[in-house]
Amino acid sequence: MHRPISRGVGSNMLLTNNIGDGSTLTLDFMSGVLDSRLSFARASTGTFIGSDGYVQTASAGTPRFQYGSAGLPLGLLIEGSATNLLTYSEAFTPDWTDTNITRTSSTATSPANTATALLATASAGNATIIRSAAVGTTAIRSYSIWLRRVTGTGNIQLTQNGGGSWTRADITSSWARYSLSPTNANHQVGIRIVTSGDEIEMWGAQLETGSGITSYIPTAGSTVTRSSDYCTMPASSFITGSPYPQTLLIDCIPQSASVGFPDLIRLFDRSGPTYSYGNEIYYSGASTMSLSRKISATSNTDATMSSGLAYNTRYRIAASISSTAFLGSRNGVTGSGATGAPAALPSSVTHLGIGCNGDVSPVSVMFGTIRQVKFWPVAFDQTTLNGLTTL
Repeated sequence: MHRPISRGVGSNMLLTNNIGDGSTLTLDFMSGVLDSRLSFARASTGTFIGSDGYVQTASAGTPRFQYGSAGLPLGLLIEGSATNLLTYSEAFTPDWTDTNITRTSSTATSPANTATALLATASAGNATIIRSAAVGTTAIRSYSIWLRRVTGTGNIQLTQNGGGSWTRADITSSWARYSLSPTNANHQVGIRIVTSGDEIEMWGAQLETGSGITSYIPTAGSTVTRSSDYCTMPASSFITGSPYPQTLLIDCIPQSASVGFPDLIRLFDRSGPTYSYGNEIYYSGASTMSLSRKISATSNTDATMSSGLAYNTRYRIAASISSTAFLGSRNGVTGSGATGAPAALPSSVTHLGIGCNGDVSPVSVMFGTIRQVKFWPVAFDQTTLNGLTTL
């Protein structure tokens, strides 16, 4: 837990809400309820892991609150658009080829608590189920699948190059989602049961463009695309007058890489013909991320906060801005790229984008979960920022 800020911190702290820490905005996404001031949209259905541990489906436009092991909440799930390029993600037919495999009709209980998992038995050693053809042209793609062992102790292996190479998956009797390192091969994916007589259950195969796996997208004969999540709120609900000085904090778990520079959170002006940045915390990169903040009126001023961030890891990140200082902190550590006075600041901001850039259509969307967002009309010093972000 982070260390709370007392009422005595900051000589000009404004006690304007019932939190008692001077913040004018506190959004808690761990409760599974979306604050009524937030606007949320997603043009398609989307899946998530519910509190019961099963894969559940949310209707279009409905927020998804993700849960982890033992039913522990992870926060609001925000994802960019993704497409499952495997056209039969649960049936594994007709465009999958079996070798020395005996199939049992899909009646076993799946990770979605439905009778759709496929039971596969090896009738000889090195039995395989491989997609009949590779998927498209070369691109960075990620392959994932749910597996569990039914009988036997032999190796279970995965391939994404038609069996040219195999990687062991240490599966157990409990359902788990397995994945291979992203590659830019043509991706002909499959499974191999090394020992004759061993049985496994399989479900939910997914191949998607990008360097990380996202929430499951079921298919039944054609590729399917999940739309981006989009979450914003008007800045007027927590900012009156000038947006500066300010401190903005986000508590989140980035879960996979994506193309471009995904926003964790952004304050900006959406009223003019050209959107101007207010205070933006975003990340970039693939296997590691560098975290930066942007401040600008007509141009951007970037300052790298830290590098080497790990996916599926919790971070508390804060940035404070005044006319004379620009400071940042991550998990209690001073931002390595903190600078002096920022470039010219915009005179107003109109919206807060949560997990996205907040424009009228979702762009620069993160992949991961958001636990909490806070805003203070005070530019905290470095010591206070480090206390705010300490886990």
